[in-house]
Amino acid sequence: MNAGKPHVVHIGFHASEAHTVDFEADHVTVVMPRASAARLPAALAARFARIEVLDLPDSDDLDTYDRAVDRMRELVEDLVAQFGPPAAIVGLYEHTTLPAARLREHFGVPGTGAKTALLCRDKVPMKEALSGTGIRVPRFLAVGPDTPRAELSEFARGLPGRVVLKPRSQGASIGVRILDGAAELLALADAGGIEEGYEAEEFVDGSIYHIDGVVRDGEMRWFCASRYLDTCFDFRHGTAPLGAVTPDSPGLVRRMRDVTGTVLEALGLTDSTYHMELFHTPGDELVFLEIGNRFGGAGISWHQRQVYGVDLARESVLACLGRPSEVATPTTMLDHRDVGASGWLYMPAVSGAVRVVAVRGLDELPGSVVGVNTPSVGDVLDSEGLIWATAGGFLVRGDSTLAVERDMARIISTYTLETKAGD
Repeated sequence: MNAGKPHVVHIGFHASEAHTVDFEADHVTVVMPRASAARLPAALAARFARIEVLDLPDSDDLDTYDRAVDRMRELVEDLVAQFGPPAAIVGLYEHTTLPAARLREHFGVPGTGAKTALLCRDKVPMKEALSGTGIRVPRFLAVGPDTPRAELSEFARGLPGRVVLKPRSQGASIGVRILDGAAELLALADAGGIEEGYEAEEFVDGSIYHIDGVVRDGEMRWFCASRYLDTCFDFRHGTAPLGAVTPDSPGLVRRMRDVTGTVLEALGLTDSTYHMELFHTPGDELVFLEIGNRFGGAGISWHQRQVYGVDLARESVLACLGRPSEVATPTTMLDHRDVGASGWLYMPAVSGAVRVVAVRGLDELPGSVVGVNTPSVGDVLDSEGLIWATAGGFLVRGDSTLAVERDMARIISTYTLETKAGD
């Protein structure tokens, strides 16, 4: 058994988070799928004290990780035999936060427990936990192939319009369907088209905001709200760009921060990063959508690190380790007086495997662009199997929300890739 350094176990890992780990201070081990381990750069893989691999199916089903928690426990026990009891167990991603929490409880490690992690994964108890808080949630019903038709019919009749059918514990709009209304939901059920582990909920009209931040000892250390220009659903299932811009209205930001604090308290999330989504309706009502106890995906971490100096991935690791946050004082994006508003923009990927022949529009980018991540001529792009496949990403900061939106529209209209099929 190794002595001296603390033993830190990661559940899952991606090379993009390598900068968050102190390999010199800790014995850092990891349990991860075999395919993911094979993709780690050799120099990075060599820095781990030990890598244990899982044989998991190649699937976008995020719950495959939690179903493998018993095998993870065995592998962590092997790591404990060599490196000692874990001082921390780190789960950074949507699919690893829950198994990491279960392992913390088994090994007696501090940090977010399984009850809170489950409330941040399963959309049904998540909404149930907000009952009595005064926060509006969409009307919802846990559904599956055995849901009585009478129960489904009664629920559907009470909805004013479209119906959202979604898995209870997936992310990134995986498996989400938007149905025209009650009749389509009932017809789908009659045809046996509703799978186990789903939720039906009211479609809420309005803008969708993502709320990202850091909570430590129950106090919000960092808070940032951003309004999606479109939706994750449209990006994954259509050709719309995906982007978001921060609001410059102090009153709206204050209301969203209050809602966020109530949600965190209701779910018992006290030491973590968080990624939450809210609707802002045409009637100026805030409606809860969902929350995860992890940092946001797509361009969110890049945006917050580059524009505001907050490294959400690093903050996630520090919270799991129980080490102090690097956010000096509680703050929001509006406290950065030099930034009127800002945002991130991802252009939709070209379908299939293609080679980039030309990149156009980079010489026409607005001066407000502060970050660019685009392919080069000759690069091969393949969107197959990627959750956030893009043809280019941009960060924009400006004097106001309207100015940022205007410049993003300019990028969308001028930036293009010319590609040809094949590799």
